Amino acid sequence: MLLVGGAWPLLVELTPAADRPWVSGTSSNRILSLIFEYNGLGRVDGQAGGPGGARGAGGGGSGNVFGGSTGPLRLLNSALGGQAGWLLGFALLSGLGILVASRLRRSDARSGWLVVIGGAFATTAVLFSWASGIFHPYYVSLLAPFAAALVGAGAAELVGGRVNVRIVGPLAVVAGVVTELVVVGNYPGQLPWLAPVLIVVGALAVLALIAFSSRTVRMAAVGAALAALLAAPSVWAFDTLGHATSGTFPAGGPASAESLGFGGPGGGRGGFGGRGVPGGLGSGSAQLFGAGGGAPSAGAPPSGGLPTLPRGGGFLGRAGNGPGGAFGGGDSLKTVLSYVADHGGGTLAVSSQSTAASTIIQDGANVAGIGGFSGRESDVSVSWLAAEVRQGKIRWVLDEQSGGGFGGGAPGETRVGSKPAMAAVAKACQAVTLSSATTGASAASAASSSAGTLYDCQGHEAALASLSKQQSDS
Repeated sequence: MLLVGGAWPLLVELTPAADRPWVSGTSSNRILSLIFEYNGLGRVDGQAGGPGGARGAGGGGSGNVFGGSTGPLRLLNSALGGQAGWLLGFALLSGLGILVASRLRRSDARSGWLVVIGGAFATTAVLFSWASGIFHPYYVSLLAPFAAALVGAGAAELVGGRVNVRIVGPLAVVAGVVTELVVVGNYPGQLPWLAPVLIVVGALAVLALIAFSSRTVRMAAVGAALAALLAAPSVWAFDTLGHATSGTFPAGGPASAESLGFGGPGGGRGGFGGRGVPGGLGSGSAQLFGAGGGAPSAGAPPSGGLPTLPRGGGFLGRAGNGPGGAFGGGDSLKTVLSYVADHGGGTLAVSSQSTAASTIIQDGANVAGIGGFSGRESDVSVSWLAAEVRQGKIRWVLDEQSGGGFGGGAPGETRVGSKPAMAAVAKACQAVTLSSATTGASAASAASSSAGTLYDCQGHEAALASLSKQQSDS
């Protein structure tokens, strides 16, 4: 595992920094920092990197808005429950039943299996329940194979009578029913038929497992209970096929499950302005990140979380009236693209990938995110930008409030991303005034302030190169 898994990080580490892209998510440009800090311990014990540079994106490492509050019931909340929480109760009791029956004796073949499968399940579940750093609900998909294996093994052990059926069976069924009732209870209006089905079928299965000892009855009781428990996640998964999804945060379930708020007590499921971003935000009036990706705008957040977004104005979600992103409104960016198309075309460079991606996916626009995910990642040199302009690869540059990013980063931040390049563009290139007369849009004059400042760099590559030389000399 070390040889295979470590080969790529080793190659990255041995490649000189000047000859490779910036290691995204790090302030030191080290791959080991990405593995053990940002994507490792930082995700567990809280880390800077969320909106406004807040620790853990949720303040003080006490849980964050993407996965809800930390704690033993976190995997059942409105952000995570619908993704992987349905069968956790039955899976947990199945594992405990096999543990008691096998007593982890070396002579029992179930012991090794339980160490591997049960250990992976328990480690993942505990880690996700208390991870207070940046956490996204789709992470819990890692629980699926282990939960499925425990549920299947538990059912087989009950039918085969290899565990104490009169104790383990009823407890597993009750745990499964209670777990699903808790999960569906966090989605008001969803699956209204589920509760009576679960209660009736679960009660009959429990009575049958206690009162009868025949294999046929056990098989019928366990089969009926599992069928009832699998109904909700099956419908939830199937409903995902009935609507379009977009975004970097995939989520299962019906589109009607979207609501305001965050995962956790009092929080709904929501999404960053579009299906595919669970446990986030629904409709609202405040924007999570400003036009330039700065600090969150003012507004009372729901359930103690972050301010809500305009519907469709989130991470790569489709806005109701045009492409949008966390770093600029859909209408404003459409105005810029319209101006570019009417004035010779060419590639538009923006600071962040977050802004570029949605317009590329949705409209096929020639947009390049030159500063990495947030605009602070890749170290963009002025000389590189001058060369791109000289070769005709980039003509227009949209300065999203001096490089954007998540609120400036944490203390000790060394990333500069696209800021030097954007500063040089402001000095060397021609600023464009967007007005209703040039774009034909009544609100176009606001584009410069809401999406950033647009610059035309065609014919100004010499000035950019001169600024690059000045920076090198200094």
